Amino acid sequence: MRIRSFLLSFTALCLAARTAAADATVVPPDAVKSLNVTVYNNGLGLVKDTRSVSFKKGENALSFQGVSAQIQPETALFDGQGLKVREQNFYFDLLSRESLLRKFLGKDIQVIETHMASGKKTIEDAKVLSVDAGLVLKIGDRIETDYNGRVIFPDIPADLYDQPTLTINVDADRTGTQNVELSYLTNGLTWRADYVAELNDAEDRINLNGWVTLTNTSGIAYKNADIQFVAGSVNRIRPVQRRPMMKTARAMMMENAAVADGMTEEQLMDYHLYSLGRKTDIASNQTKQLALLSASGAKVQKEYKFTDIVPTYRSHGNFGEFESRNASVVLKMNNDKASNLGLSLPSGIIRVYKADSKRNMFFVGEDKISHTPENGKITLNLGNAFDVTAQGKETAYTAFSEKSYEAGYSLTFKNATDKPVKVTYLQDFSYQWSITDSSVSYRTPTSRQAEWTIDIPAKGQTVLNYTVRMKRP
Repeated sequence: MRIRSFLLSFTALCLAARTAAADATVVPPDAVKSLNVTVYNNGLGLVKDTRSVSFKKGENALSFQGVSAQIQPETALFDGQGLKVREQNFYFDLLSRESLLRKFLGKDIQVIETHMASGKKTIEDAKVLSVDAGLVLKIGDRIETDYNGRVIFPDIPADLYDQPTLTINVDADRTGTQNVELSYLTNGLTWRADYVAELNDAEDRINLNGWVTLTNTSGIAYKNADIQFVAGSVNRIRPVQRRPMMKTARAMMMENAAVADGMTEEQLMDYHLYSLGRKTDIASNQTKQLALLSASGAKVQKEYKFTDIVPTYRSHGNFGEFESRNASVVLKMNNDKASNLGLSLPSGIIRVYKADSKRNMFFVGEDKISHTPENGKITLNLGNAFDVTAQGKETAYTAFSEKSYEAGYSLTFKNATDKPVKVTYLQDFSYQWSITDSSVSYRTPTSRQAEWTIDIPAKGQTVLNYTVRMKRP
């Protein structure tokens, strides 16, 4: 009896939900009064959708059409005056041939078959027996599989929609029309920063332009929307922040914000929020680029760099000669106002271009930067120099014990260009170490590194000789 009572109650609940879905007031996308989309770095979007809705006093069922197909329904927030949410349901099983067949499993439909020779059409009653492993129909007294003819359904089930729909049951304390806000998190919205840098002839300044590259795979379009972007890693477990927090953040707008229809920046808790100063459309399955920032004549320092020409670890025995290596080409920048920068730079890829003698632009390398605040430092590794090389060898090796030894090295740095260059050589040491002799002065940026700055004349070379004593623990 208890089981029977439970089944009856469950059936009644399902019928009530189905009836509520059928009787719900449809709130279509054209009822939208304002739309705000905030996109995070990790593929998460916050949608704030304000629509005009008419209520009757008491219980109301509202079907919000045009919500994201990748909505996280458990994050939905519904806000309106005198309204109390009782229940919400997200319908993502969208109208299609397959979904209709699943809904009519065990039920009667009709099929139409056209005779290939005569073109005569025959309509028959059929029952759907299975759909999971291929369509199985009972047509008259025969069973047919993988039926390819036309299928006729008597109606569309109330809980099957032609677009993602969120149905909300609310109690209203009065009759009337008001604007309500539906906020929710969704997957399928991603953004990244992309930068284009033009290096001048002297290779000591760049013009930098930053772009927001926005991709929408959430399943719907966002029309005439205010767009914002959050730079920083947001913990996905945190609750959704309500609208008052966003208003407080807007009050903190920075004084050096961009022009009205461009991108402005503000600080939001421990993140950076970028807001587009105009409305725009985001089409479904679209990648859109929006201007983020720009800086002209930013100072850069070009550097040729070698790292660990001598292997960091060794076994017993002599290394001999080292393979010739090309220098890495590095651009360094101080992200400060003195260098004509001083911007909050979201993580992204900086692509560098330089003009040739005929003023044709060529791509000369790229590198990724992490989130870089004002007064931070940026290092771009653009590739390897063709004309600046280094080759060396181990010139001496003396073992004092199984755990200590002394080794001497001779490294030749060559410059095939017609201008003198300066290179940086950074060497890591794996054990306790001390340099007992060096032909060029050095410094120790860390306890495990030595760094030399080598001047190489045009069409010439410079030799570095040094001896290091090592002790393994």
